[in-house]
Amino acid sequence: MSNTTLFCPSQLDAQLLNKLHQPLPRYTSYPTAPNWSTLSESTYEKHLRGLSSPLSLYLHIPFCRSMCLYCGCSVILNRRPENEERYVSYLEKEINLVSQLLRQRMEVHQIHFGGGTPTQLSAPLLQRIITLLHTTFSLEKIKELAIEIDPRTVIEDKGAKLKFLKELGFNRISFGVQDTDAKVQAAILRRQSRDTTFYTYHLARELGFSHINIDLIYGLPHQTKASFRQTIEDILSMRPDRISLFSYAKIPWLKPHQRAIKAYTLPSTEEKLQIYALSRETLIQKGYLAIGMDHFALETDEMAQAYHNKTLCRNFQGYTVEMAPNMIGFGVTAIGLVNNCYAQNLKDLPSYYATLDQGHLPVTRGKELSKEDLLHKWVIHTLMCRFEIDKKEFFSRFGVAFDTYFSSIQDRLNDFERDGLLIQHPDKLLATSLGELFVRNLATTFDAYLQQAPSTQFSQSI
Repeated sequence: MSNTTLFCPSQLDAQLLNKLHQPLPRYTSYPTAPNWSTLSESTYEKHLRGLSSPLSLYLHIPFCRSMCLYCGCSVILNRRPENEERYVSYLEKEINLVSQLLRQRMEVHQIHFGGGTPTQLSAPLLQRIITLLHTTFSLEKIKELAIEIDPRTVIEDKGAKLKFLKELGFNRISFGVQDTDAKVQAAILRRQSRDTTFYTYHLARELGFSHINIDLIYGLPHQTKASFRQTIEDILSMRPDRISLFSYAKIPWLKPHQRAIKAYTLPSTEEKLQIYALSRETLIQKGYLAIGMDHFALETDEMAQAYHNKTLCRNFQGYTVEMAPNMIGFGVTAIGLVNNCYAQNLKDLPSYYATLDQGHLPVTRGKELSKEDLLHKWVIHTLMCRFEIDKKEFFSRFGVAFDTYFSSIQDRLNDFERDGLLIQHPDKLLATSLGELFVRNLATTFDAYLQQAPSTQFSQSI
């Protein structure tokens, strides 16, 4: 957990850079999604019936008015309000079906609305969803009600929808910005002026939102060290509680619209790494704590406190402060984790609707975690969240010596140590400042499934 020693990109020679620059998982789950298989409705029902409070809920709202060319999310282009109304009616069906399987009115501590663009929904539709959640679950002790926001969807009404979100009880919001440079925005079809970003941010503060995150992406077309330095300065002038600095995941074989971004417009691998490293350095110098590989938080934020307390977690939303051990996913493509079983819903609307019309849960695939899976998951996510592995803690959790269990990968650990990414102590493994930037590479060492998943499923490590 260094956050003190900064890595200089010039320290990395071309040969090592090429060695580290590989398609790798982001480990928002373990085992990763390519290693999942068909999950039956009966298996999912079994795990739902065995749940205990408290819970987290994830609701996927897939609709967007237009496609941003960098996007790697599960989205559906839509500008017709009747399609949104229909989707919410089916979302209600799914919520009711799940609630009937639970043994009691379960307590919920955390809810996240993701997308797509959740704020594309009208105020009455958002009200319907929240009202149903209050009816079917116990939200009296909820700690976090979060939503992802495209600033362009809450500026047209001069902030009326933002005010409505506050009235509904949302207390954490995440603004998608990506980059404040007009040339970059034009290249990714995400035209969002600085004035729009600043106006919505400051309006949210005026309305009393005390927990605000801003999402940025590095590695986009026409980005340079100089241009992105200005973006960082723009964001720092607002001083959000958290900043997510994601690497552009170029996966045109999975997201064909990304082919519209021409390779010659992208920064080189070397410059992309420099953009990230210099941005990270600036944020740390300006008072943000570097958390994991792509999050930054002020020391007053809950995420920074979780990092210090070693309770930070990683899931499908990235790094998070876990407020409940189980998460139910609702909506098309939504993913949950219930009683150590990953479950993902159907990915296309016609199948999602048809299954619910038949009175069945729209689950399609997932993974029941074995004891070995849970062990490897703990190691990988602990390394991703803390940049270290405490071997004594490992032994206390799993009853086996770390060095004994992982003796077969010792050569790989030694290799990482020679390359300057890792320091091995008798009681700990510690990522160096270079290793923090390439923590995905380190994590692969403990992935028992990686050789079974095609590398084309993953984005590059830089």
